[in-house]
Amino acid sequence: PNPEKKSLQLETFPFKECSATATVDFLIDNSGSMQFGSKMVELKNAMVVFGSNFPDSGVLGIQIYSDPDTYPPLGYKELIPISEYRNIKNQYVLLINAMRPKGATHSKDAMGFAKQKLEEAKTLFPSKKFNLVFISDGIPETRPETNTLCPGGNPDPILCSGSGTNCRCFARSQDPTSVAQEIKNSGVRIFTISYVDAADSKFNNNLQTLMQNVASSPSDYFQAPVESQVTNILRQISERLCS
Repeated sequence: PNPEKKSLQLETFPFKECSATATVDFLIDNSGSMQFGSKMVELKNAMVVFGSNFPDSGVLGIQIYSDPDTYPPLGYKELIPISEYRNIKNQYVLLINAMRPKGATHSKDAMGFAKQKLEEAKTLFPSKKFNLVFISDGIPETRPETNTLCPGGNPDPILCSGSGTNCRCFARSQDPTSVAQEIKNSGVRIFTISYVDAADSKFNNNLQTLMQNVASSPSDYFQAPVESQVTNILRQISERLCS
């Protein structure tokens, strides 16, 4: 962002009101579909603006995910450990800009990893109330499940689209909703940001329902039909972190 835009964003992010308690962990879909259009570029810009407003005394972490081929052996990685922001601030922009989308969307495995990291962070910051922001544009999928659901290029008409090697399936085994419920039961508030992806238009209702179910409440679910809306969505989330 240019300096003028950055200044405007600084005025609209209300972290000064809760600098001692701001605590947020991000779980970001880094699968291949995130490279289409300007999704990843706009997400990176939004995350940079968010970080430029975040208080040094706040706590922040980021996990990203795709599939085991992209991030061996399990399909996810810790981009930024959940830490006091002052300790990772100098690396933040560099690490955000290093994200490179690739691979499939193993959402449940990634949500389990986020749960583990949040549990570890609670022991380090016992007085903090944690929030998780889950950002995704794709249906949960796995290659083994795709191979099962699309034998001989005849996809299940409800769960799959395409055929052969181009078959894409909504993998129930990677639906993160049950793990997200465990996270919410532990006292963590979950916000979700769901991109509307034309490539997955057949699954749009399934994806939006999933993201609504993962969120802690209907007002904690956001849809980004336009990539450039993500900065504004993060601003709205920042207001709720301070409420």
